Formats: sequence, C-alpha cells, structure tokens
Amino acid sequence: MKIDRLLSEIIFLLNHQLVSASALARRFGVSLRTIQRDMEAIELAGIPVFAEQGPRGGYGILESYKMERQLMSVDDFYYIVTALKGVAGSLADEHLDNTLQKVQTLLPCKSQDIFSDRNEKLSIDFSMLGGDQRHREAFKTVREAVENERLLRFRYTNNKLECVTRIVEPLTIAFRWRSWYLYAYCRSKEDYRLFRISRIKEPEILASAIHRRDLSFERFLEENYRKVSTESLEMELKFSPVMRTMVEEYYDPKECCILEDGSLVVKLRMPEDGWLYGYILSFGEYVEVMRPDRLRRIIAETAKKIEKIY
Repeated sequence: MKIDRLLSEIIFLLNHQLVSASALARRFGVSLRTIQRDMEAIELAGIPVFAEQGPRGGYGILESYKMERQLMSVDDFYYIVTALKGVAGSLADEHLDNTLQKVQTLLPCKSQDIFSDRNEKLSIDFSMLGGDQRHREAFKTVREAVENERLLRFRYTNNKLECVTRIVEPLTIAFRWRSWYLYAYCRSKEDYRLFRISRIKEPEILASAIHRRDLSFERFLEENYRKVSTESLEMELKFSPVMRTMVEEYYDPKECCILEDGSLVVKLRMPEDGWLYGYILSFGEYVEVMRPDRLRRIIAETAKKIEKIY
C-alpha cells in the first residue's frame, strides 16, 4: 500500500543524511517517477524534504526536523529488536518481520557497531515454541479465525488423550506456560475453554461470523485459578536427593521440606487428569507419591503396565 511505502520512506530518510532517488527506487521497488511523487506527497504532509542536485545528490530531511534519538538508547533498541526477533522466530509472521525491519532502521548509524557487539553476547531463540511447520500452519489458520471473528472447527487431543472434534468461537491467542493457547467458547461444551495450539489438527475456518462474548481472557484465568485452587487434588511427592536442583527450580521453597537424607517432600495442588499421571511418571524412580493413597495406587498400577511392555 502507498501509505506503508511512504511511512517506510520517511523512516529511512530520517536515519540517513542523503539518499539518491535511484537508491530509494531500488529499495522500495518503484520507479524514479514514483519516488519523485512520493517526495512531493511527504513534503505536502508537512515534513521538510530537501533535494540536492548532482552526482552525489539525493533526498533528505532537514536536521532540525529529525527525531531526537536520545529518547532511546542503544540498549533500548537492542532489547526491542531481540524480543521481536524471538517472537518472529516462533510465529514466522511476515508482519512481525516488517515491524522488525522498521525498528532496526531507527537505530542510529553510529551505534551499529555497538549493537552488533551486543548481539554476540546475548542470543534468544524462541523458534522451538512455534513447533514444526504443521504447527505454524495451524497457528496461522487459528489467528485468521480470531482476527476475522469466524467459527473454527478442528480435531483436538485433550488431556485424557481423546481425539475429539470441536467447533468453537475463537476469542484470544495467548502465550502461557511455555506454549501458545487458543481461548475460545466451545459450542460442544457450551463453556469457555483453553486449547493448546500444538494439539490442534486440521483447523478449518467456517463461514459463520461470531460476536465476541463478555468473558475476557483475563477474567477467565482469574475464575479458572480459583476453581483449580478449590477443586484440584492435594498431594505430597517425595523426590530423590539427586533431583534437588530441579525441584528448587520449579517449586516454591515454601512448598518444599528437606529431610535428613537429602530427599525433598513437596506439597502441592494440581488438577487430576492424564497429564498429572504422566507428569509424575516422567520422574521415573526419582519420585514417590506419599499421598493421597488413591493417586499412589494409580501410579503403581500404571508402572506395572509399563513393566509388562518391557
């Protein structure tokens, strides 16, 4: 769009002393005549563009009008760009890529060396959070349904490992608990639900439009947290001493008790479902369910079934 090109040209000129018309034409993929018309439009908008003739000539913006870059330090730009790169790597979003390029053009030229040096000292890669190409394609479809407010149908594997088909009113895409989730109103359950996007298969946008419901994502989290706090299972897990570092990393010290032999007893509450059983079993011989007895029996029976396989 023309307005996007004009904005990009303004930002580019603000960060360069003088740019030839041919260089601008190559950068923005337009003709020299289009660049001339763009410069006239920018000047009519009140931005003081000047032109210098000759082999070293070109277009520029008066220094008195340029942004006061001291408002943002190199560190400010560095953290903004690093965060954008991380998210863009996760989502593979061309709009984020364009935003990233625009922000990078705001970096003062004299600070480029400092910026490059910082890049060698801190690297953040969120690409794994976006999953493989299948997950990224599903993400694009889900986001399109959210933005266009259309019904969405997909296959989904829930925490009980059941594969079900759901038709939902997609409301919000959120990054929580190290994963991307879709917050939606499920028409099958007639209630609000969270769907982990990496588990969504074959998403299909339907023709029917939706109207956003009243319960916001933030309110949903608050109500769900209260529900989990009152309805979740209270348990006590005993971890082997070799797991101390990991236990201290994931659990609040107030929840942990260190025994004389170095074992750690953790008291916590969690919703009881297939995910919980798998979570406990993932620690293998390094954890023991102390209570409740029913959960202890479930884990023991599951372990016997695993033993039969091997």
